[in-house]
Formats: sequence, structure tokens, C-alpha cells
Amino acid sequence: MNTFFQGTDVVKDRLYRDIRSAPNSYFQKAQRLTECMWASCAQFVDDNARERARKDDFYAVWWELYVAYALSSSGISLVPTKDRRPSVGKGRPDLLTENPRIWIEAVMPHAGIGPDALSEPPMDVVYSVPTEAYVLRLRTAIEEKVFKLDQYLKEGTIQSGDATIIAVSGARLPFRFSEPPIPRIVRAVCAVGCPVLKIDLATRERLGTTVQFRDYVLKKSNAPVRTDLFTEKQSAHVSAVLYSASDCVNHTQKPGADFILVHNPNAMVPIAENWLPVGDQYWIENDVLRRASVSDDR
Repeated sequence: MNTFFQGTDVVKDRLYRDIRSAPNSYFQKAQRLTECMWASCAQFVDDNARERARKDDFYAVWWELYVAYALSSSGISLVPTKDRRPSVGKGRPDLLTENPRIWIEAVMPHAGIGPDALSEPPMDVVYSVPTEAYVLRLRTAIEEKVFKLDQYLKEGTIQSGDATIIAVSGARLPFRFSEPPIPRIVRAVCAVGCPVLKIDLATRERLGTTVQFRDYVLKKSNAPVRTDLFTEKQSAHVSAVLYSASDCVNHTQKPGADFILVHNPNAMVPIAENWLPVGDQYWIENDVLRRASVSDDR
């Protein structure tokens, strides 16, 4: 029996338990997708993935499977776990693609605790989306993985010619479906802020648009947290970050159509712009923020 959801015993992870029992159509939908992803991509994740999901880590495992499933469905080949070279140090990234070799380290940030935590908005009340707090959550998770990938590189698990991606999921974060014109994942690493509209005050003619330079977000304490990771040499070993707001119920019909890939302009091993055939891509070129989607003719 090679299904993902097994047994009827009590398990620690509540979401795993709810999806396994599938008491309503939403959980049934989540169960169908998870089983489909497992049947297709189980060979690409660690052998203990199913047990991790049962204990207390279902959503992290789900995210790894979703990334593998979306990439595989888009024609990108992944290396089965059994065919990967054993790690030299402590652990290794979650996924590996081939031709080109790209290591993918997955992370799913929590809403956080304390004054800078995100919380669900109140019902029937007008509210403002806390963009800076959301960017802070993404930035903190990415910084942790930047350090981890550096360790893998120094230990020799990641070879010097391999590219790397940090795959960030917003599935646990409130407000994830209220994305501003410049996605928050772009603002977390590229030192950019809001779009700026230029207008001739005399004629009221629209002269064009630019993007605000902003290399930090503020905590509630007014302490700045830098958001210029992709301008720093310390993160040159990271080729790109990938982001999705999908969760196990709310997701696009085409796997990966929701992906946002942000290229590091200073990457030691850059990723070709045509590598990912789904979703949107962002990059900095001549100090200008560029965007392309699969529908763009480039």
C-alpha cells in the first residue's frame, strides 16, 4: 500500500489527520491532490517524508511535493533521492533537478510571534494589509536558508557549479492572496518598494512609471531589516528564490502557474530565464526591475 495517507491511528499533525479523514469537500480536494503528487513524485523527496508528515510536519512535506510536482509537470527532470550523491556534511537540500543541476531548499514560514507577527484579519471590518510585516516574514525565512545553503556548499554537498533556489511557500501566512503590484517576495530580496507614477504637474500628462528604491522594512519597534539580499556578496551562492501562495486547497489548476521566480543578478551560478516554463519571473537589469510571464513573447 503506497498511498500517502495511511492507517486510522491517532497522529500528531492535525492537518494530516483532517485530510486523511476528509470530512468535507475541501479536505477531499486536498487529499486527492496530495495523493496525486505522492504517486508522481514520492521518489524525489526523502524516504522519511511520510513519517514526518504524520508527526508534525505535514505542510512542509506538502510544499516539497508541490514544488516537485509542479516542476515535473512542466517538463523539468528531477533526480530521485536514491540517485543523489550522499551528503558530505549534515543533510542536503530537499530537491535536485538535472540538466541543469539545481538544488532546491524549501521553506514555509510561520506567521511569527510577538509584535511583528501576522494574524488573520477581523471579519466584517476594514483593514490594511500589513505588507512590511509580510515581507519581514519572507525575509527572515530566506536569510535562514541563505546560511544553510552556504553550509552545504562549504561542506561539499553542493558542488561549485551547481545552481541553488530557495523555494518559499506563503501557505501558512495570512493575507497571502492579496498580492500588491510588486510581489512581496520581490520586495524581500531586491531592495524595491512600491511602483511610482511620474506625472507632469503642469499638463497632468503621465510621463511613465518607476519603482521605489527601498532596501529595508521596519519592525514595530522601528528597527530596520534589510531587504537587499540580492545585492550582497554573501548571498551570491543563491541563484534565485521561488515563491507560491498556494495551499493544499487553494491552488491553480495548472501546477506552478502561481510560481514567482526572482533571479539573483549577482549569482555565481545564474539560472537561464527559459528554465522555468510556468509562472512569472523577475530580475534586475541595468538597475531596472524587469518582469516576464510565460505568455510574454521574449
